[in-house]
Amino acid sequence: MTLDEFLDRVTQRPLPNSRIAQVRTLAKELAEGAAEGLWGTSFVTRRDDNQESGIGSAFHPENEAMARYVAQRWQNKAASSLPSLTLLSTNDYLKVENFDRFRTIFTITRAAFDLIDEVEPAKIFISYKRSESSAFALLVLARLKAEGLEPFLDLAIEPGEQWQQHLEQRIRSSDYFILLLGPTTLHSTVTLQEIAWALQHDCTLIPIWHNGFRYQPGAWTLTAAVNAALQNTHTIRVLEESALAYNNAIVELLNRFGITP
Repeated sequence: MTLDEFLDRVTQRPLPNSRIAQVRTLAKELAEGAAEGLWGTSFVTRRDDNQESGIGSAFHPENEAMARYVAQRWQNKAASSLPSLTLLSTNDYLKVENFDRFRTIFTITRAAFDLIDEVEPAKIFISYKRSESSAFALLVLARLKAEGLEPFLDLAIEPGEQWQQHLEQRIRSSDYFILLLGPTTLHSTVTLQEIAWALQHDCTLIPIWHNGFRYQPGAWTLTAAVNAALQNTHTIRVLEESALAYNNAIVELLNRFGITP
């Protein structure tokens, strides 16, 4: 695997909001990079002038590939900052081999490599129009649950005083927003509102076209933000109405979560 392929794979995963989950993500991806031969199991990082501990807390790797990973995966994320190496060390994902006032040498531990085989419990909201995509939504729900993920489908919610607030809260807490698009889906005001909430709360959007859907700009009354998102986001497509085509689409979806069924 090349560095570009590795970066393309990991940057498709949303960064978690929880600080400890971010620590696990960094540890896992450092181990993944080492397993792919992109850097070694031991690495050197330059010390931070404003050190917070005996080993320093900032992450300035001397390895060029690792430095590029840090810059592309973490430093350009407005909502997230890079977890400190102190936290990775205290959680036993890194072992300090040596340090002085200028540099620290770390080794990636077995605990970090063990994270590679773990499925992260990403929170996923499945958006669909019931009259269009109910059967497909249930299939997606079942396959994601079988892989240890945490999908949500509004099967039990009935319209009432609090239903919109409940849906927005679910979307706000989700990492991914899977949007099942059939020919009539974008005529649903509820679906359009869900898409708007997903964009507002920075969910990773995964559209899946099925039942002959094709996106045609101007065919629906959409906000500029929704129109841009649907035009510019990579789309999974069910190419024909067959069991094989639906299975292929779900396999592609699972690959987005780092899962190879």
